[in-house]
Amino acid sequence: MHLDEPFPLEAIPHWVGRVLLREFKGRCPSIREVDEIPDKNWLATPGMGPASLQIIRSITTAARQQEVSQIESHRLSDAELLRRLEGLQEDLRWLETHLKARMPKDLRRKQHRRWRGPVTRNEAGLLGHEAREAEASEHRSD
Repeated sequence: MHLDEPFPLEAIPHWVGRVLLREFKGRCPSIREVDEIPDKNWLATPGMGPASLQIIRSITTAARQQEVSQIESHRLSDAELLRRLEGLQEDLRWLETHLKARMPKDLRRKQHRRWRGPVTRNEAGLLGHEAREAEASEHRSD
């Protein structure tokens, strides 16, 4: 995600998207345009509260960090890159949690069925999905 890309309206609640579109007279702004508006101005905008602003800032901050990391990644050690990856994964988990909380319950159940979970190894050295498949085949043979 780059600052000059259109702001991802599909990644935010519809009411926040309406506020953004109203503020930019019906057109989808770039992430940079949204980022350049100070928090004080956003909070004075009708329909924009602290929670909505936090959602917007999570996206603009992630875009800024990604641009900086692309520039700096040529100079980072493997350990620094790994720390950065872990931080991004944590941000992604935070976003996923907040998006799931805003999804209707029936959609959350459908998403959960498709998700297999993290890939881990058990005591036998099998990957998580391999272990689940082995366990399922044991139950079928019983």
